[in-house]
Order: sequence, then structure tokens, then C-alpha cells
Amino acid sequence: MVLATALGLKFKGGVVLAADRRVSYGTFVLSKSAKKVFLVNERVGISTAGLPGDFQELVDVVRFNMTLYELDLDKKASPTNVAKLLSLLLYQGRFRGIYYAELIVGGLEDGESKILVLDPAGGLMEEKFAAVGTGAQIATGILEREYRDDLTEEEAISLAEKAMKEAISRDALSGDGVDLLVITESGARQLYIPLRAA
Repeated sequence: MVLATALGLKFKGGVVLAADRRVSYGTFVLSKSAKKVFLVNERVGISTAGLPGDFQELVDVVRFNMTLYELDLDKKASPTNVAKLLSLLLYQGRFRGIYYAELIVGGLEDGESKILVLDPAGGLMEEKFAAVGTGAQIATGILEREYRDDLTEEEAISLAEKAMKEAISRDALSGDGVDLLVITESGARQLYIPLRAA
């Protein structure tokens, strides 16, 4: 079971990535302020669910390798570059201890918005929207019902917020606020949505 809730969705001209801040081990809440949304470069981000040690290592390895890629080729890494490297790392983990992490890569590539979702075994799928973690079923229900191809940036942010809040309201392993990462042609910005304890 991959703990927490993370999601990503495309909109006209960009993507929104989101994740909660809670880290739980069994019935114990270890942290209420964990960062699970990461910027790789100004055009690519990652939202994660799972064990912090696993997804933090994966993000560090990806950032290091994408920096080398960008210096070597003198061009920015794309969402596909990032997702394919993550897929290889996760697949290799099957043979030496699986990573307890599910990840969503989102960003801009050749003028188009991309969302790519990865499972712990390295499976890679491109989607219009995706949710992972223990709250994924609830978040996916909201996204499936309300997602449209012509969402504006504001509508996409509002939908991501709604899906995260609904997932958190029903999943005890998710909570303590939502981090959002919005990536458009004009750059990337991060937002935090505090949630009142019930």
C-alpha cells in the first residue's frame, strides 16, 4: 500500500500537480509537513505518494541526472525524459528491493501539456489526469466526473483542490494540507492550501 494522495491533471497550456503533507506509519502520524511535490526544472514537476525515503531518493537521482542531461545536450529535460528515467529506476528496484513510491510527472513538452503516471514496478502511462496513493480512488472519482479537455488554469487548480480535499476527507493516511505545483509557458508556481483539522 502506497500511503498518501497525489494527483496531476492537464489543462489548456499547462499542468497542475498536487499532494498532501501527511506521512503515516501504521496508525502513527510521523509528519504533518512533508513535501511531496517537486520541481525538476521550470517545465517539469513530480508529485509523489509513498515512503519519503524512497520518493526523495528517486527525485534526487532524477534531478542529478537531468542536470547532467541538460548540460550535455544544452536543452531542457522534458516530462518524457524524466518519466522514462524514473521508469528505469523503479523497474531496476524490482530486483534489489522495490521502491514504495507512486509518482506523477507533469509538464510541458513541445508546446503540449503532459501527465505521465508511474507505478512502483516502473509501469509508465500517459493520461489526461491521474491520482495515486491511498486516496486515489476518491480523487479519481472527482477528476473523472469533472475533468474537461478545455479546462482553464483557474478551473484546473480548483478541480485539483477539490479532488485532494475529498480524498483527504475520507482517507486517514492523507491530510494536513495540500501543495500544488502549476506549470505553464510563463513558468512554475507553487501554492499551499491549509486544511482545518476536523
